[in-house]
Amino acid sequence: MLLSRNRVIEGIIFPLFIFGACTQPEKPDSYVARVNNSYLTEAEFSELVDSQNVSEKTKTLVIKNWVKQEILLQEAIKKGITESNEFKRTVENSRRQLASSLVLQYFAASSQPVVTNEELENYYKENKSSFRIPFNAYYLNRINFSDREAAVMFRTELMINGWTLALNKFSNDSSLINFEGAILISEQNIYPVRLLRILEGLYPLEISIVIPDDRGYYTVVQLLDKYSAQSSPPFEAVKTEVERRYKAALTELAIENYINDLYSLSEIEI
Repeated sequence: MLLSRNRVIEGIIFPLFIFGACTQPEKPDSYVARVNNSYLTEAEFSELVDSQNVSEKTKTLVIKNWVKQEILLQEAIKKGITESNEFKRTVENSRRQLASSLVLQYFAASSQPVVTNEELENYYKENKSSFRIPFNAYYLNRINFSDREAAVMFRTELMINGWTLALNKFSNDSSLINFEGAILISEQNIYPVRLLRILEGLYPLEISIVIPDDRGYYTVVQLLDKYSAQSSPPFEAVKTEVERRYKAALTELAIENYINDLYSLSEIEI
């Protein structure tokens, strides 16, 4: 539900932003794109896309989309479409949808539920069948290094002292790339393929050899357990997903109660 609201907001904001862009009266000192007397400034472009974290291809697509919509908007203005009653009704309806979506988004952000482990366990038990996994999956600890020797030494430490102590000892190692503890991952998402083949041959709590890949990483995994397709993993293996779903359900309920409260405070005739 929240995802669909975000899509509604995106669909409303972008056209309204474009409409405002074409009415700029002055030429800016610098700009990303121009259509006649309308300019897309750096500041406006940064509102459309996070220029620090997207590819040049994505930036180019956003700019092309802005240009296309600006051309069409200017043509609509020339034809008087933006002065028509139909256009004004559409803008007003978009304004209503945007305001409605934003007020619910703000409410949801300000009322994030705090849940206990007991609540999560109870929710899991009541909905256990819905947590069946569609594919074979592996529950494991995984760590990646950029240096093979470091990976070998970590593996030795892991065999002697266990995951937590080994991780503490290597947490500041400069060759440590990343690590994930107690994650449930489906077989089609395991990379490289060689790792999947190794996991298929491991027993719970066994540790893999050091596995190189084409990124220049050296991986060590400890298999905690494995689950077949359509099985229901234990609570701890799916705790993150349980928490996500439970919080989403609580948020939806809070939104419903919020809307009911607004109804009770308003004079409504139908």
